[in-house]
Amino acid sequence: MSSQISIVINVKNGEHTIAKCLSALHRFTDVVVFDNYSTDKTVTIAKAYPNVNLIQHEFCGMGKVRNLAAGHAKYDWVFFVDCDEVVHPDLVDTLLSTNFCAGTIYLIKRKNYYANYLVDSSSWENDWIKRLFNRNDTRFAPNEVHDSFEVTDKIKYKKISPGFLYHFPYTKVSGLIDKMQFYSTLYAKQHFNKKHPSLWVIPFRAFFMFIKCYILKRGFLDGFAGFAISSYNAMGVFSKYIKLYELYNNYTLALAVKIDRVEELVNLAKNINYQNLLPEFVYVMSGTDLAGKYSDDLESHINNLCVLKKVMPAISINDWKMQTENTLALDYLVYIEDSSLLTDKDLLKRCKSSITGKKKISDKIRIIDLR
Repeated sequence: MSSQISIVINVKNGEHTIAKCLSALHRFTDVVVFDNYSTDKTVTIAKAYPNVNLIQHEFCGMGKVRNLAAGHAKYDWVFFVDCDEVVHPDLVDTLLSTNFCAGTIYLIKRKNYYANYLVDSSSWENDWIKRLFNRNDTRFAPNEVHDSFEVTDKIKYKKISPGFLYHFPYTKVSGLIDKMQFYSTLYAKQHFNKKHPSLWVIPFRAFFMFIKCYILKRGFLDGFAGFAISSYNAMGVFSKYIKLYELYNNYTLALAVKIDRVEELVNLAKNINYQNLLPEFVYVMSGTDLAGKYSDDLESHINNLCVLKKVMPAISINDWKMQTENTLALDYLVYIEDSSLLTDKDLLKRCKSSITGKKKISDKIRIIDLR
């Protein structure tokens, strides 16, 4: 039957738009609201609608939560609606009177609004989205961000008309920024170990995105809204790539320094503190006799360190992974046999840079991967 269609809504903290969204769906008998543990009034509002089946589950990536939500639908034909979208009455009529074809993904026309102003530029124009399909032959890919499908070459695509979706994603610039932060973090997580962005290219990517949206996509015609959206798109590009770049460089660096004489302690803390890259953790390795004989001096000098510290007896370099993995979540350990090398303020910076380039710094320095 053409009326056997389930509406599925993924939501978290959508109290400002969820009522308008659900009110437009009163003619559908099965509306699944898949809530990611909202902390606002979303759940209370959803429970007031008799055709709503409310499910709560933690967010685990966009594709995964979409598939989980579809699994709770009563019917095999599912239409995904976001909580900030409203189905136009003409689209409701179309959906309830159409005989859908298996093996087809249907595209819905969407009109996007910023603070209730229709935006027909800045990459928001001509927006047809893939939202209606049969869950027996179509699934979302398990992406962290952005919808895409796991489909075969046999799947067809078809636009539905008449009717469209109203989309009210943002009313203030703060909403744009919050969404950018959320999605850029998911993007970086999804593409880690898949893409390796070049640092110097990132600002150019952002700049050209702004030019594309504001000039080529005629964002200037929509005044403040066009400028805000074009800037949002540009900042989104910058944010997602800079966060991805950071993931490749965001690891903990520990320092292990070997000392044989108490005289080496005098400048040790000073030289470490003046490094242009401070280590997250410091191991001071002293001979057993030295540590016992000069324990007071050792402790007093180590207390001058401006980083976390740990004093350990001399151990074999081959035992470092075993010794450290139960002490702290370390990624790399810089092992220095000659403490005088720390007079070079850029030593640890060069050590960190060498990790990516896999270049040897000195015969007296070993960089050990503890991941």
